[in-house]
Amino acid sequence: MNKTTQRAALIAARSAVCAQQRKLWDKQIADQIMAWCKSHDIKSAGMYSPIQAEPCLHEIFPKLTSMGVRLALPSAPVKDKGLVFSLWKPGDELMKDRFGVLVPLENAPVIQPEVLFIPCVGFTEQGFRLGYGGGFYDRTLAVQPRPQAIGIAYRISMCELEVASHDIAMDSMITDY
Repeated sequence: MNKTTQRAALIAARSAVCAQQRKLWDKQIADQIMAWCKSHDIKSAGMYSPIQAEPCLHEIFPKLTSMGVRLALPSAPVKDKGLVFSLWKPGDELMKDRFGVLVPLENAPVIQPEVLFIPCVGFTEQGFRLGYGGGFYDRTLAVQPRPQAIGIAYRISMCELEVASHDIAMDSMITDY
């Protein structure tokens, strides 16, 4: 199966899961992220705005900010470049980018988060990620020094992938199990 077909099948599979079940899985993922953040004493984290039935982490954003973690959300302002992470906190205004994803306003300060929580359309046992095909996270992680990369996905998204030379494995994965 090519990546385009595989991507569509994986998105359809997670979209077919009822919202109530995904909410339970989101809670399991959120609890693991909170435990990870507490044990690693992080000061800044790149999060994401969920699209297409991705795990929703909104519940933990206020908890992380109350722990002193500076949150940032990604945007892709330049084609064929890495992502830019702008400071954001719950309650700050967001706008839709050219992909329809909610991102911080253009005047939000840019930071380099120490850890990125990265949504995965699919992932392998070895931690390689299938995204939406734009290569933004691959280009972001190719820059040195790079932030720690934690993949976020439902376990139903585990798959086999043909790994390309530019693919970068996640440092670890957090799922609903």
